Amino acid sequence: MPSLNEWSDVAAHIEHTAVGPEVSSADARTLANEVNIYGFRSAVVTPYHVETVANLLEDEQLLVTVIGYPYGIEPTAAKVAEFEGVAEYVDEVDLVMNRIAFIDGDQEVIVDDIATINEVIGDRPLKVIIESPLLSSYEIETASQLALDGGANVVKTAVGYDGPAATSHVELIRKTVGDAAAVKASGGIRTYSDVIAMLEAGADYIGTSSGVEIHTTSPFKD
Repeated sequence: MPSLNEWSDVAAHIEHTAVGPEVSSADARTLANEVNIYGFRSAVVTPYHVETVANLLEDEQLLVTVIGYPYGIEPTAAKVAEFEGVAEYVDEVDLVMNRIAFIDGDQEVIVDDIATINEVIGDRPLKVIIESPLLSSYEIETASQLALDGGANVVKTAVGYDGPAATSHVELIRKTVGDAAAVKASGGIRTYSDVIAMLEAGADYIGTSSGVEIHTTSPFKD
């Protein structure tokens, strides 16, 4: 686990997130301001809010958007168009793996989908969301490997709608990807102790809508 000697060490792992259908433009502006104030690694928003947030973030903060959110079941061409509509503003992409294709065992479809988006986004990091709370241990390993096969730079646990991610999910993903990709833990992470548990399990990044609460529950809140 990385050394956490001050708040900036913690904040460097946190991707502060507001991607729900209830998120207004005012909420997106609040998120951007919180990223600036608390020094979080990035702001994560849906494409609808990308331009708003891009105009508010400080230069050192990253802007991440979700593509294929929340189930990944759109045709690849639709995902490409979704990205291209906001490409000029976006630093990184969180792509949802096609959940129906995974259920059907259409591994070639999944890999081709990821690989196409990876090519379209260029040198931007690509995080692939496998929705680990819905998967068995074997399926987590399989999905993680498919993400790697498609060229993912990061394998991410979940969007957070189907239960919280567990430290065991992070450990399995880390075991599968080794040093070939980073790991992002997301889903139900609300406190500083949650963050520590995920980092100890092998996560590199933490996706959460509770970044401010994490600061409040941290030993660095003062």
